[in-house]
Amino acid sequence: MQEIKELFVAIGKPNVDENMQNLLSDGIIDSMDVIMLVVEIEKRYKKPLKSEFIINECFESFEAISAMIDKAMQ
Repeated sequence: MQEIKELFVAIGKPNVDENMQNLLSDGIIDSMDVIMLVVEIEKRYKKPLKSEFIINECFESFEAISAMIDKAMQ
């Protein structure tokens, strides 16, 4: 989960942590944060993130983000 934390630090959201849930639903992050996360993920893995993975459910928690990255970057 440290890798996900590093993504949030990179987009200027160091206060988001792995215990938080419903990140989008509760307004902890917004659509601009999702876009910035996508950019950071693509930079880190040097691979574009397909649009099928850029959905709200994939950005609700650290676990969801991690699972999405694992599946998307296979």
